[in-house]
Amino acid sequence: MRTVGLYFLLMIITIKPFLIMAQQEDIKINSRVDGKMLNITHLKPKHDSFNEAILFIHGASFPSELASGFKMNGVSWTGNLSEAGYNAFSLDFLGYGKSDRYNYMSDKGTEFANNSGGIDVIEDIDIAIDFILKKLQINKVHLIGHSWGAAVSGYYSTIHPEKIDKLVLFAPVAQRIGPTSWSKPIVSYIDLTPKERIEQFISGIPEGKQMTLEDEIFTKWKIDWLKSDPTATNRNPASIRYPSAWKKDLYNCWNGKCFFEASKIKNSTLLIRGEWDTVLNKEDANKIFMEMKKTPFKKYIIIKKGTHVMHLEKSRHQLYAETLFFLKTKINIKK
Repeated sequence: MRTVGLYFLLMIITIKPFLIMAQQEDIKINSRVDGKMLNITHLKPKHDSFNEAILFIHGASFPSELASGFKMNGVSWTGNLSEAGYNAFSLDFLGYGKSDRYNYMSDKGTEFANNSGGIDVIEDIDIAIDFILKKLQINKVHLIGHSWGAAVSGYYSTIHPEKIDKLVLFAPVAQRIGPTSWSKPIVSYIDLTPKERIEQFISGIPEGKQMTLEDEIFTKWKIDWLKSDPTATNRNPASIRYPSAWKKDLYNCWNGKCFFEASKIKNSTLLIRGEWDTVLNKEDANKIFMEMKKTPFKKYIIIKKGTHVMHLEKSRHQLYAETLFFLKTKINIKK
């Protein structure tokens, strides 16, 4: 009997990791560009679901698997929401992660080099959302975006408010009157090493303050980001190549010509930032929040000791909690 019991215990230990892994799937769908495929990652609920879906939109430089899907101490943002019963989806834009690359990124052509900014990629968000709505047989999704991806998400919500339930804008790019100290970029893509990107993360921490980044950023994250680009080892040193259209959007936004206008948002919205964020600074955030006059409900949260990449930092658990609280809040809209 003891031998049989031990056998079944070993079977459970062996099977359990497989069952957990089986909860996640990568799905390929057609993009707005002929012949190019998008990747959507679906992390299914880990208990009985109330059949609500969340779509994460990543920022400018690294894909969803390194953002909302990156596990630190065994927990990711998508995992946190999956545990809460949500269908957690995340999209990789063309040029990132598990989605196809634009032709111009391998120097095979420039036909879309100037056609991959925020006003363009919302077509791919729409394709992804329509896929999710059909897959789950629902009418709306919750949309969560970070940085440039948050501005794109906000812009999308103003075009298709009927497809969005709640909107979470985590450190979105905002409009400033300019001028910037740098010129409008002309390159089509950017090559960056993990070391350079992590140095950028660290530069966002105020001098004299303790390290905010989780330990895994210095070990697993930098390795995984390099692996996310199949062309990384073609360059010396090995680097990640990603589109630069976001930087043109940033230049326009910081010179008074932003494609994203918070005043046009009609969905209930959570605006959230870290107190040390300089990309979305305090003045930017206040301006966005005041401009959101058409939203049925809005909330603004500042999280202590957080920078622009707070989802990779020790403050991320509060980011998770505030997002979850907002999504679960019942909002009564008076007509």
